[in-house]
Amino acid sequence: MLTIVHLLLAVALTLFLTFQAGALVFVLRSRQASALGRRRARSDLLWTLIPVALVLFLAARSWLAVFDIERPAVAAAVTPAALAGAPPPTSAR
Repeated sequence: MLTIVHLLLAVALTLFLTFQAGALVFVLRSRQASALGRRRARSDLLWTLIPVALVLFLAARSWLAVFDIERPAVAAAVTPAALAGAPPPTSAR
């Protein structure tokens, strides 16, 4: 059931990302046409790209959850040794 939710979320975010990318192209073309004589602020472009980057990150994360790509053992919250009931390793000094 959880995979279906991730799949629906991934598809919805991907569709939203395609719509958002088209809107971003429209905004950039409008800014270019209206700002012929004045200097454009770079912060405007940054604030325009933040939602696109956020949706891209969330969509990629959802697709990774759908395909169940495992994390490396170093990044895992619980290691296989901890699941087996082994005591945590101690550092020898």
